[in-house]
Amino acid sequence: MKSILSKLAVTVLMVPFVHGVTLLNFDGATSMTTTGTPLPAVLTLENAYWETLDDKGDLLVVPGFRADITSPTVVVGDPNLSFYGPSISGNALSAVDGPVMFSFASALNLSSFGVTLDNSSLGNILSRGGNPAFSTNILFYDAADTLIGYIELDQTVSGLVVSDRRTFENVSKVVLPSGAFYDNISFMAQAVPEPTSAALVCLSSLALFRRRRTNLTLPSW
Repeated sequence: MKSILSKLAVTVLMVPFVHGVTLLNFDGATSMTTTGTPLPAVLTLENAYWETLDDKGDLLVVPGFRADITSPTVVVGDPNLSFYGPSISGNALSAVDGPVMFSFASALNLSSFGVTLDNSSLGNILSRGGNPAFSTNILFYDAADTLIGYIELDQTVSGLVVSDRRTFENVSKVVLPSGAFYDNISFMAQAVPEPTSAALVCLSSLALFRRRRTNLTLPSW
């Protein structure tokens, strides 16, 4: 059924902003629409897979999700044409055959996250080994592939609407689990604050003070 869906390569350039909700929907046949508040970073949307080995075939110290270069374009289309039930609001993003990941060029703090599932009641991914990555969860990672947190999904509920107002800090990528169509992805994002000039001066002074203390010579008695 993949042939009846449209493939979509997505890299979205967002302009800097501080507050507000950004909405991603896929109602167009071959495009993703971004509305609401722009993001303070570049967003890239890709198919993903779980990687455990490095380029030499050795086990990674920190396994994680990687962009699938064998399938570089994500798929958008009508869930009904793939027997996933009537569309909730037009076309949707397909993660039927594998997880989909969207990553940010620079880390963001997300203070809310929402999504609608367009899917039939085909069941959830069974958990393995207690790892949230091996179950039906939306996953939030930092740049070092450390799992920051996750949102549990129930893919047996067609048209499930998820709205989570927890804060996930230093997010570099978000992974949507396989087995469903996703639509109306929304989140409130802020750029991770950089240290202020005053803080930098304070840190520099502290480092200089410590260095001077290290160089002190104790008097001999």
